[in-house]
Amino acid sequence: MVVFSQRARVKMPVLLMGYVGGLKRKSPRLLTLYQTGFIALTHRHKSIYLFLFLFFFLFPLTGCGNLFYLSKLGWHQSFITFQSVPVQDVLSDDALEDAAKEKIRIIQAVKRYGEERLGLQRTGSYTKYFEIQGPALHVITASEKHRFHLHAWNFPIIGRVTYKSFFTKEGALKEKRSLEKKGYDTFLQQAAAYSTLGWLKDSIFSTMLRWDEPTLTNIILHEMAHATVYFKGETDLNEQLATFIGNRGSIDLLTEKYGPGSKEAALATDYQEDDLLFAGWIDQAHKRLSEFYDRPISKEEKLRGREDLFRSIQNDFREMKHQFKTDCYKDVERVELNNAVILAYRQYFHRLDRWENLYDAKGRDLRKVVEFLKEIQASGDKKVLASFLE
Repeated sequence: MVVFSQRARVKMPVLLMGYVGGLKRKSPRLLTLYQTGFIALTHRHKSIYLFLFLFFFLFPLTGCGNLFYLSKLGWHQSFITFQSVPVQDVLSDDALEDAAKEKIRIIQAVKRYGEERLGLQRTGSYTKYFEIQGPALHVITASEKHRFHLHAWNFPIIGRVTYKSFFTKEGALKEKRSLEKKGYDTFLQQAAAYSTLGWLKDSIFSTMLRWDEPTLTNIILHEMAHATVYFKGETDLNEQLATFIGNRGSIDLLTEKYGPGSKEAALATDYQEDDLLFAGWIDQAHKRLSEFYDRPISKEEKLRGREDLFRSIQNDFREMKHQFKTDCYKDVERVELNNAVILAYRQYFHRLDRWENLYDAKGRDLRKVVEFLKEIQASGDKKVLASFLE
């Protein structure tokens, strides 16, 4: 599942079994994925096992198109998995700057906090390091133009998802062109990090070491939340709960570590407040457009009329941008709005304030929130959760 790292940020996604299910910076030199292609398959027999798993297990469950897509992702992921370097080796390498080593130690500490204090799933993730150039993933979202209706892809195990990820920009652009020829709005984003939801041991990417501590803490907890609680076919719910856990968890951890008046805790709080402010704007944009699309007018009239609405919504953002406390959303006003853009953002931010209600109901104890979500997942009854979020 793809998680979007949003500090760097306008939410960037997280990978699950080869698709994104999840939007937010040098050191020991390794051959990059693009320089070496699929060399891992000739040097690491475990990579072959991973690829064979994808092929033989998924073949009966998916069509030829999806099989080809999943097999390509499997080859790329196998390279990353088995060419990553143990963290201990990286920390002992004199070529890596001390500041980067400190970020790795922060990641390890956040992982311990998530597992021991919040009850998030224990995994072998973040014990290896992978040098990467550019984004980890390219993620495409698509929607019909005359109404809010996301295009969805169906995959084995994880079910229906409303975005699709690629390790190469070329693959993502090809998918984007194909969808646009079919008449869809599209939105292409880049993911700085991703999670395999516990299926594999996620590596620390070199780009992650560029983030400030609140961002790094937030994203690691976000991805750990995905590995802990996952509702099949519920993309929006999965992303929103992970966004909340990342935001709230980073505030709690940094407040405990540095104190309530510290700049680190203050910045984590500012990030959350900016997310809530952005959530209000995106929900209002969705409401205005939904009301327009519901009018009894022709498809052609909707396509013409929506352009004025997009301009008005963008102007609303420009008028409110001075309220943001950080620069997370500084580039949004330059994004050309369409239905895919609105829905892609909304998947992460719709009614984020509702999660505070659940947090309050659980005594403002994030561990109890996580335990509650685990119970809901185990029971399969999401109605109880919905009652808290109304």
